[in-house]
Amino acid sequence: MVAALQSGKILGAGLDVLEYEKKSFESLFSNDMPEAFKYLIKADNVLLSPHVAGWTNESKEKLAQTIVNKIKAKFY
Repeated sequence: MVAALQSGKILGAGLDVLEYEKKSFESLFSNDMPEAFKYLIKADNVLLSPHVAGWTNESKEKLAQTIVNKIKAKFY
């Protein structure tokens, strides 16, 4: 994907999940960070989010309702 971004074959990318992801993009790797990740972090045509793209108001409401339903099913 990085090669395609660099060549212009892909104009941009939005990524929410990264291989080997941890708490921050800068600490994904304990040793040297691969060049591909260095590019993704600095590229103007790439948007990275820390695995939160699905964390919307609607998803929070759905999660809360699921929890309530499970509690009701267990105790009522």
